[in-house]
Amino acid sequence: MLKPVVTAFGQLLKFYSTVKESAKWWFASLRIRTKFVVVVGLLVIALIGSLSYTFLKNLNNALHERVAETCELSLRHLTQTIKDDLVLHYNTELVPNEQSQHLGFIKEAVFKVNREDMEGLEYAFVVDRYGKIIAHTDMDQINQQVSYADSLTFRRLEEQTLVTGRNTIRLLHPIYAKNAAGEDVFLGVAALGFSRQVITAPIRKVSSSIISIMLFATLFTVLLVLLMARRMTRQIEVLSEGVRRLEEGSLKHRIPVLSNDELGQFATEFNSMLHAMREKKHMQKFLSKFTMRAIQDGSLLSSLPKSINRRKVTLLFSDIRRFSELTEKLAPEQIVELINVYLDVQATIIEKNGGVVDKFIGDEVMAIFDGTDQSDIALQTAIEIQRTIQKLNRKRLKHGQTILTVGVGVHTGFAVMGNMGSQNRMDYTVIGDVVNLARYLCAIAKPGQILAPTQMTRYLTKEYTTKPLSSVRVKGRKSPVELFEIEYEHALAS
Repeated sequence: MLKPVVTAFGQLLKFYSTVKESAKWWFASLRIRTKFVVVVGLLVIALIGSLSYTFLKNLNNALHERVAETCELSLRHLTQTIKDDLVLHYNTELVPNEQSQHLGFIKEAVFKVNREDMEGLEYAFVVDRYGKIIAHTDMDQINQQVSYADSLTFRRLEEQTLVTGRNTIRLLHPIYAKNAAGEDVFLGVAALGFSRQVITAPIRKVSSSIISIMLFATLFTVLLVLLMARRMTRQIEVLSEGVRRLEEGSLKHRIPVLSNDELGQFATEFNSMLHAMREKKHMQKFLSKFTMRAIQDGSLLSSLPKSINRRKVTLLFSDIRRFSELTEKLAPEQIVELINVYLDVQATIIEKNGGVVDKFIGDEVMAIFDGTDQSDIALQTAIEIQRTIQKLNRKRLKHGQTILTVGVGVHTGFAVMGNMGSQNRMDYTVIGDVVNLARYLCAIAKPGQILAPTQMTRYLTKEYTTKPLSSVRVKGRKSPVELFEIEYEHALAS
């Protein structure tokens, strides 16, 4: 017997847990604005509803009491008026004329109540101690006998009583008089009957008005809460949109500040962060990838000895020819625009092939290659730069535009890489003989020429179409440097 009850109770708990989790998941999935409106709206509705119920209940009680008080006064006045005549009515039972006279006074008092046009009054009557109606606003009811049950009810009344029926509210007032022995003697009952619909009409009217006001107040409050929630969550929505744009890589989006509260302050700080990120991204254009790596791994923040290391690198220098001549023929703005076209072409090719543009020195490009096959990649990059510039020049000549040519020097060797400069202004770069020689070769290279020292061939893994050149003497070196030129018009040998 106990086992089915336990099983049913367990299933009920399981169902309750499932419903609870579903409700929590549903509520958690709502938008913040909807949550705010639901929670605050329910609280407001509950508050207004409870206040309305209490107010209506108290108002109904007050109106009922007011109606009852008015009716009681009329009924008390009636009973006081007819009490003496009712006593005399019983004392003159053997004198018909006198009895009729007192009955007439009682009837007149009842008719008088009816003539007062009391709102909702349907009838008034007086019943004697025997259950006989001796006065009634409806003449046909006079001398009629009330039911046995009503007669018993009337005789048991000790005080004024309100009897509420389906359509009628009846107010009964027992009439007593003291005899010679000082005892209360029951004389009869005076009654007033009111239409329940008429009596309660003012109450219903006031209740309807109050309910309408409460509904309007509830609707107004919910709309106000909705507007407040929209204003509050709008800042969150634009912040969310800003974060989404930031995830997509856009730094141009600016979040509008819609308030002066914590969310508004957060939006201001978010905009400041975007501004700083834009500045940082813009500053990165002026820093080489080696410098950025050093910043990221903390090398630039370390002490000077730890930040310097010796490594094998390949240097590529590229320099624009006839630059001095152009400065005399073109305006400064035209010169900058023209040089940037050719520098952009070279930088794009260098970075595509894994090299790093260390710096631009006027019209000269300094690039660094490291890692596996760095010498081959640097030479292939130099070849691609010359071939691309040739194609670019052919296009520009067709349009009557000024063209430029470059000379390239490439060399592989060991160099010192690290922080160079003063305490207030530093640069992360490479220095060494390999740098000086590569730059020297670039300086002596003719337009469209690629020069490299013969000693670099020991680092190459591929064969190239080359042309030996006469050795040159380089300042600071005891022995002359043997050179070769890459003939990039021909395909790679292998």
